[in-house]
Amino acid sequence: MPEKKLLNITQLYLALLLCISFIVSIVLYTKVSLTVPSYVLIYLGCPLFLAVSYLGDKALIKNLLIIGAVFVVLNVLAQAHVWLFSVQLDPSLTLTDKASPEKTLLRTTLFSQTIYLFAGILCYLYLRYYATTSHLRYLYIGLRVIVILGFLEIIIFQLTGVNGDLLTNRVFNNKPGSGSLFQTITLSGLRMQRLKSLTGEPSMFAFSLIPFWILTIPLKRYLDLALFGLALLLTFSTSAYLGIIILMFGACVADRRIAKQMIWVLPLIVAILVGLFFISPAIHKLVHSVFIDKFSGTNQSGSERSGYFLHQFNYWKDQMNIVGKFTGLGFGYVRSTDFFSTLLVNNGLLGLVVFTVFYFKHAFIKLKNLQFKKYYVIALFAAFMMLMCSVPEFAYLSLWILLSLPFWIERSEIVGD
Repeated sequence: MPEKKLLNITQLYLALLLCISFIVSIVLYTKVSLTVPSYVLIYLGCPLFLAVSYLGDKALIKNLLIIGAVFVVLNVLAQAHVWLFSVQLDPSLTLTDKASPEKTLLRTTLFSQTIYLFAGILCYLYLRYYATTSHLRYLYIGLRVIVILGFLEIIIFQLTGVNGDLLTNRVFNNKPGSGSLFQTITLSGLRMQRLKSLTGEPSMFAFSLIPFWILTIPLKRYLDLALFGLALLLTFSTSAYLGIIILMFGACVADRRIAKQMIWVLPLIVAILVGLFFISPAIHKLVHSVFIDKFSGTNQSGSERSGYFLHQFNYWKDQMNIVGKFTGLGFGYVRSTDFFSTLLVNNGLLGLVVFTVFYFKHAFIKLKNLQFKKYYVIALFAAFMMLMCSVPEFAYLSLWILLSLPFWIERSEIVGD
């Protein structure tokens, strides 16, 4: 009986967590950036889920211990490498915290970033073992909340000319506005605020939304498909548009009927876009800003991203010995604009391989609904590409919710809302 009552509490807890899990720019205490409501809820709920697991099959506890042990081993190896070889940090590295750059062993960010990481891991384990398909409605309620708030930000900006985000209070290093970036774009004389909602910035909004937008197709959530698609367009984010392209090509592979239609539709779309690129100044500027200038490194964003990547990668390639290339410096030491070079420097090839294997093992989970399985793999691939290339947000709960999804989807029949 106590176990059944605790299980009922976990169901309510997970419903609440999913409703607020995509909000990251609001904190309960402004001087501590970790006090995002969802993170606080995750750690407060830890005793509850440990108790339920202990009274049941103990699977959550076992997996938490395994993940924790792997993490500890990776970082013990990294710290041993730093100590034995007297490793020095290079000024070109993008340190997570620039304070005390001379300190290499046991930097404070090893511990602070670990707290963020394990908030995500605990969220993953809670959902993996105790969420059910009935929680899908709460997942999409949470997504609709940030989408609607994003639309409101744009409307407020268009009416008043000031930042439409009136709720964000999170800051980093006491820098106003650092917790949520205010960015605009001007097309044909019309200045618009780029949609980001309470996720920090447009690319992070895209990272949070894209995987679950892709899954609206097998879940037959067509209203959300249209609503989220419009929101992604209004981010004017390269990550969002690449996610849309991945869905288009992935859908062709997953569904023969769509593939047959796309044989005619895709060339038409490409022809229209090419025509607009040369005819419309607004489309010409948008394509240059979002794609051409970004990938060529001629605009500020593209230049910064390529520069950060090269600094991290060249340090790993040229300045780390063979041991360091495998172990890295330690989790949380550096933070680039891509997770690939961030992982290479922090935990070396070992960390990169361990994370990639853990991530993609979820693509091989057996699911009864084959259509959902196909689109889930597309969603995994899209999120991985964004994570590795442009949004190194390992602490965003959307990543961990996505990884947990096939386990709780399989517990019962998929139903629409």
